[in-house]
Amino acid sequence: MKSAGFTPYSNKGENTFWRTGVANIKLGQEIFTQLHQIDLGIDNPRISSIGSCFAQHVGRWLNAEGYTFNQSKIETNQVSSFAFGNLYTPRCLLQWFDMAQSESALNKSQGIYSDAKRFYDLLRPSFNPEGFESQASLIDARVAAATEMVETIAVTDVLIFTLGLTEAWRDSDNLFYPSCPGVISGVFDDSLYSFYNFSYDEIRSDLEEIAIRLKAINPDIKIILTVSPVPLTATATDKHVMVANQHSKSTLRAIAGYLADSGSDFDYFPSYEIITVPCAEDFRFERNLRSVTPKAVNYVMRHFGSVLGKEELTTENTNQAPPAPHSDNSDEVVCDEEMLEATRKLQDNSEQQPLTELTLFGDSHIGKLSTSLSNMGVQHCGGMVMNGSGFAQKKFALCDDEYFVPLESADSRKLWSVIYNNLHAHEQSGSPIKSTIITNLGMQTHQSISRFATWFNMTYTEPRGEVTTKDFVDYFNEDLTEQLSIILKLHDIGHRVIVVSDPPFSKYFEESQSTSELIYSYFDAMEYVWNQFGVGFFNATRAFNEEVLDPENYASDIQFRDGDHNWIHGNDRYYAWLADKLMALVNQPSQD
Repeated sequence: MKSAGFTPYSNKGENTFWRTGVANIKLGQEIFTQLHQIDLGIDNPRISSIGSCFAQHVGRWLNAEGYTFNQSKIETNQVSSFAFGNLYTPRCLLQWFDMAQSESALNKSQGIYSDAKRFYDLLRPSFNPEGFESQASLIDARVAAATEMVETIAVTDVLIFTLGLTEAWRDSDNLFYPSCPGVISGVFDDSLYSFYNFSYDEIRSDLEEIAIRLKAINPDIKIILTVSPVPLTATATDKHVMVANQHSKSTLRAIAGYLADSGSDFDYFPSYEIITVPCAEDFRFERNLRSVTPKAVNYVMRHFGSVLGKEELTTENTNQAPPAPHSDNSDEVVCDEEMLEATRKLQDNSEQQPLTELTLFGDSHIGKLSTSLSNMGVQHCGGMVMNGSGFAQKKFALCDDEYFVPLESADSRKLWSVIYNNLHAHEQSGSPIKSTIITNLGMQTHQSISRFATWFNMTYTEPRGEVTTKDFVDYFNEDLTEQLSIILKLHDIGHRVIVVSDPPFSKYFEESQSTSELIYSYFDAMEYVWNQFGVGFFNATRAFNEEVLDPENYASDIQFRDGDHNWIHGNDRYYAWLADKLMALVNQPSQD
């Protein structure tokens, strides 16, 4: 019966209207209410996470908040429940179920690349990047990872599966790969590998099969689907990447919604919507408009706390550590697909070089320093190896033989190989070693300060006074152990190491002034640590501010489209000044 003024929306609540349900919510500060209908009915659930790079955000947050997160005992370099890294399509996960079966149609010797010396697992391109001694040992490691997967699923209450892509690569035997062979590991051969874009029906069918496999191992397991909000780095289709990305994410979102609405095997959590809903002065993406900020991850996971029975918060946890200004580099998550973009930026510098006493390695600052030294006619080896985000986000594996193995791209590994060969030649030449290393490993301030602020706010839930040197040292021990251990090994074996701070320009630009004091304190704390170990440290910030009277003539003149300046780097004049200062240190007699 019709009544005047009544519509089907008349009795609906505020959450059904865009203005009251979305537009009136202060994103980043207020929590959306009634955002999901998930009811686990489990106290302190044991949680596993799998899928695209966003799945690592989930694991990090769960660990930090004290939840029971299942961490792989085989893969310890990443925050991962399973020992096969990022999986962007359901088909790749199904292959690991086949790997776990003693009798299956999957040929366990497929997807292996050999350079005649070592064997590399293309199904896990970032795992054991230095390769295996034999094909048999590689296969044994695969089976061990698959076995651990089954054991982990058996003790998992909640599995969070983050769907990442529809695009994939397969070989002539119909084996699917987590990334295109040749991007991270192996060599691309178009006679062997071809592009494949999964359809709606294929992905839905694969997820339904995954549910069957999971329930066979653990009938009580709860499966929560999410869709990664991280856009494609590149597309192999003929479409514009923006169009291809929207197609991929829309397909995955539609499948997840269908499965969650039509059966009892799946629930859906809207992390994708929280990140992609329009927001004025958006805080959720870095300036590259692709990497999700730590603040955005925390905002999503605060909503997820309601799934786990945690009381919802209405305001952000604020503390005395100020937020770091955004940078156009990627955040701390380990994302294999970003190697594509890095490959275009890094130069292949693998040609043989004569033995040199001065070696450089680090990020873009060290690359610019290398250019200035070359302009001065100073013979040296090395320069930039990875982006600063690569070092800060630990896109490397520690290695006893080579100190570390870069994982950002194939080119980064080639660049490091040249540097390592020079260092190794010195080590073989006898004692004392006549070698000086200049590096900024452990700096990467544009990333490290943000990571420190996140760590500080999670460590100290009650308001604190000023940040102390001890706070920084505690952070170094927790988040920078791997980076600092590389420098210590080089120092202990006999190389003379000089660690150089990042430039001083944060205090000269309005958008970075608020964190300038924190950045300078970071350098002071790092200087204190290295002095304790007898490692040289050049605080370029202090020396510059004390000596240079016209700092504006040394700052970068790059201004981004949003009006912010490149406070992270200096201009060519700054790096020439830095090269001159460092060479004065290099030419001083060693104190050893």
